[in-house]
Amino acid sequence: MRFMLIILALVSCGAWSAPNSVAILQYHHIGDDTPRVTSVTAQELEAHFAWLKENDFVVMSLVEIQQRLASGENLPEYTAAITIDDGWRNVYRNGLAVFKKYQYPFTIFVNPKLMAEAPTQYMSWQQLKELQKYGASIANHSNSHWHMTWRKSSEPTEAWRERVRNDVVEAQQLIDEHLGEQAKHFAYPYGEYDEALQEILEQAGFIAFAQHSGPWSAASPLTAIPRFPASAQYASIETLATKLKSLALPVVDYHPQQPLLAADNNTPEVVVELANTDDFDKNQMNCFASGQVLQPTWQANRFRVSLTEALPIGRSRVNCTVPSKSYNWRFYWYSHPFIRADQQGRWPD
Repeated sequence: MRFMLIILALVSCGAWSAPNSVAILQYHHIGDDTPRVTSVTAQELEAHFAWLKENDFVVMSLVEIQQRLASGENLPEYTAAITIDDGWRNVYRNGLAVFKKYQYPFTIFVNPKLMAEAPTQYMSWQQLKELQKYGASIANHSNSHWHMTWRKSSEPTEAWRERVRNDVVEAQQLIDEHLGEQAKHFAYPYGEYDEALQEILEQAGFIAFAQHSGPWSAASPLTAIPRFPASAQYASIETLATKLKSLALPVVDYHPQQPLLAADNNTPEVVVELANTDDFDKNQMNCFASGQVLQPTWQANRFRVSLTEALPIGRSRVNCTVPSKSYNWRFYWYSHPFIRADQQGRWPD
């Protein structure tokens, strides 16, 4: 994979240091009358933006970050990006004043079909166009926000692939038609993906963003870029600050690369290989999964995490963190997503 080649090249030329790391914040609703689990208030959003400014963060667009990581150009020590999924109308109504005040670049991932079907719930093209004046880029979140890995009953693989391709391409065409050509950036609905879906997006020229936590670096697969949720309990600036300052582990390989699990595969094992472990003490790494505290085992620069209790049906993740030796109060952070299906190959939203 491309990201492995980048990391190995850095190691071979002796240039390895702590990687350029970008914390991407993920939002959905902005308001106090929407589901708290996916909401921040306008006051919380402004507090986040104010904190970024006060703590010398450089907020960049996804396009600029993508270009600079690809070229090997150094990023500022503290770099962040802002993303908002779904394009709810309350983002315009309650967030406009904050966007005008800070004029940070940010990306809104939209579903054009849902915009047409429920115009009172989602932003209009005109509202999105206005937000472009204050830093917004508009990107692809599929046409109708569906579980994209799900197959219809007896649906052949090629028919599913064609359905997915058409959905993504049609959504992009609508976005470009209304707002001018936009970057080919895609956010997975519900953060769900598998290797087949990644391949379709890569072939169509997209990079794709998921919902497992961790910083974006040159080590991140370009069709599985992590983001930090910043809503509900994750909106607290005390805990969000640690995530915003986190560093990406120098990953060169990981297994399993397929996040989608069968129902009977409920205690998967995670194996991660790193370029080096020079900047942290291996014994200080801790991993967590669905309430489990897990101790990784090490062999050279490879660690292994074995789950002892079954993962729940649906989406979950294994998160591993370890403090840096060189960067005070900063932690390396790695997240490995899983989706465990039920016996019917489904799971709840």
